[in-house]
Amino acid sequence: MPVEIKFKNLPAGYAETATRIGEKASVSLSGFFSSEDGDELIKRLEGLPQQIISLIPSSELILPSTIHTLLALIRKDKSATVYLNEAKLIGEVRVKGPIKKGDLIYADHILDMGKVTFENIPIPPDVGIIFVFSVGWRKGFFYDLAPLDKDAMGTRKYDVEALIGSFYSYLMFQERFKIDEKTWANFFTQKWFPFSYLDNNLLGEMISFARENWNLDDLLSKIDDNVLRLLDKYELVDKSIPYVLEHQDILERAIERFKANDYVSCASILYPRIEGLMRSFYRSEGYTENIASKALSKTVVEHHKNKRISYSLLLPEKFQHYLDDVYFAHFVPGSLPDVGRHSVAHGEARSDDFTKKSCVIAILTVYQLLLFFK
Repeated sequence: MPVEIKFKNLPAGYAETATRIGEKASVSLSGFFSSEDGDELIKRLEGLPQQIISLIPSSELILPSTIHTLLALIRKDKSATVYLNEAKLIGEVRVKGPIKKGDLIYADHILDMGKVTFENIPIPPDVGIIFVFSVGWRKGFFYDLAPLDKDAMGTRKYDVEALIGSFYSYLMFQERFKIDEKTWANFFTQKWFPFSYLDNNLLGEMISFARENWNLDDLLSKIDDNVLRLLDKYELVDKSIPYVLEHQDILERAIERFKANDYVSCASILYPRIEGLMRSFYRSEGYTENIASKALSKTVVEHHKNKRISYSLLLPEKFQHYLDDVYFAHFVPGSLPDVGRHSVAHGEARSDDFTKKSCVIAILTVYQLLLFFK
């Protein structure tokens, strides 16, 4: 059962600068810290969360190591409702394929994360919130005391459930959101991307390879096996999207050629067809004017942008760069360019680059695009 507590003084936030008597202090009204912040996380947890625990009757029996979730809703009258290890989290997720009620969901099923809500616990916009949570061995701490500040607007203006969903996504799939620019450059140079439809462990291996600047192609057999399993379980053509259905016959022919190890035919079909899918989407949204390739990829990736959390597993900004810099890569005629949309369409791609790798990448690109369409 939730516990009601009363503060002696209303919490105002955490000091972000050291000050002497009489000097102004910088105070954070809201913030998020996770296990990767090390001692800073511990310092924050030993602050307000520890104070909240101390106000709970029989608090001496509560060990910090036993706390999996701590949710406190703080009101301006200094009272608060505390849920200790009892707030049931409901997460919105996009999954591969259909599921039934009661099915067990694994990380490999999750394509993207959405809002996280608390079952039967509404969060009013005029209360402060303290939320400590765990994902495996990792810990997260989110606080927002701005609604309690007399100089602030008084109510929360953003979607707190979407923000908590973002933090949960970050903690659960942290490795994907911590890819540095050097590692991204290695991904793009080698023509790869951490596509959402790939299994979680395989994505972890790919990120490790890219971080160490190892050859990602050494993982091709694993990626190929993963793609073949995808094609057996989840159709490449989403029949619920009319403008995708227009391309069904051609996409199915490409997959048939891929399974027959006819990579020249498969790649020749798919690389221009990927742009065709984007253009069909573009027209379906009511656009009629001509559009350059980079503007086309931007329009696709920003579709439903307001419905995605900030830590989306689709990695939208990076995927747009991937489309621009890898898929739509320009080339100098006669330079023997790699397989790409322009090199294939203009007949300049090298024959020995029509490989299993180029086909696997094209198939995964189609799967990724479909996630932005709906």
